[in-house]
Amino acid sequence: MQYTVINKEIDRKKIGNSLKKIREENKLTQTQLAKVLNTVQPVIVNYENGKFLIATPFLYTICKKYNISADYLLGRIDINTLKKD
Repeated sequence: MQYTVINKEIDRKKIGNSLKKIREENKLTQTQLAKVLNTVQPVIVNYENGKFLIATPFLYTICKKYNISADYLLGRIDINTLKKD
């Protein structure tokens, strides 16, 4: 598969929005996601609000558990731009 990179800059707000969307699509509360990541709910709030950049181990865990790409979660690609070869 090929995809078009839509954003080369790190945007904490966009990452937070993507994280919230993924969490809601999986019908998780912030507390439930925090438990999956072995952290506390205020950490999730800070990520979703764009206050802090998501930690790499958390990024990896979310991507593996919910079968998404890090590029998608980080806002570098839009899944609607995916092209099959």
